[in-house]
Amino acid sequence: MSDSDNISEPAGEEPAAAGKASRWEQFRLPVELSGRSFLDVGCWEGAHCADAARRGAEPVVGIDICTGEDLRANVDRYGFEFLQMDVFGELWHGLGSFDVVLCSGLIYSVPSPMALLFRLAKVTGELLVIESASTTKGGEEPIMLFRGEEDGNPSNWWIPNVACLEQMLHVAGFAGVSTVWEEPREEHWTRVCLHAVPRDGVDRERLLPRKPRLMSVRGGDRGRGRRETG
Repeated sequence: MSDSDNISEPAGEEPAAAGKASRWEQFRLPVELSGRSFLDVGCWEGAHCADAARRGAEPVVGIDICTGEDLRANVDRYGFEFLQMDVFGELWHGLGSFDVVLCSGLIYSVPSPMALLFRLAKVTGELLVIESASTTKGGEEPIMLFRGEEDGNPSNWWIPNVACLEQMLHVAGFAGVSTVWEEPREEHWTRVCLHAVPRDGVDRERLLPRKPRLMSVRGGDRGRGRRETG
């Protein structure tokens, strides 16, 4: 592979100094993808899709709202599929499942981060790699900061800390959640990368908000059911 063939984005000065030559390596994405499918949610110019295609993944699909000439060039050159799609649209349900799913730089740009994670869980077969802006505020207490327009960027909504992101992934349906790295930026801001493995089976507890002890065995009067169950 020549240098001119390496279309992956550089990792930045600090990661490069730590020996992370590309974002693919920085995200600890699989080296070999032969026989496995790959989905990039928020693929930008398609650099990671191109890398996945070159590593043998099939099929390779990139999703984003925006398009551009660099994206078109990568699609033409590497032959992966691009879908211009809103992750919260109905068409999402037709995607199917992918062995490896990447979602970088997106979770803090959506008004409903939990809704995004639930949708990612639906399409992840083996591994979700998620990268996000984060904060050290809260420590081990899970918190998420509302940004609004404080950043001067109206597309930035929420910034979670690592504990919050880990807990949200568990709730969304992932069992094996691990923090790959957290890198400091300025003040309390960081970037974080996590790996998450889907949980087997379906957890329906959150679909039933009523507590069983409040449910009448005869149906009908819920008040009577409360009195009977004490």
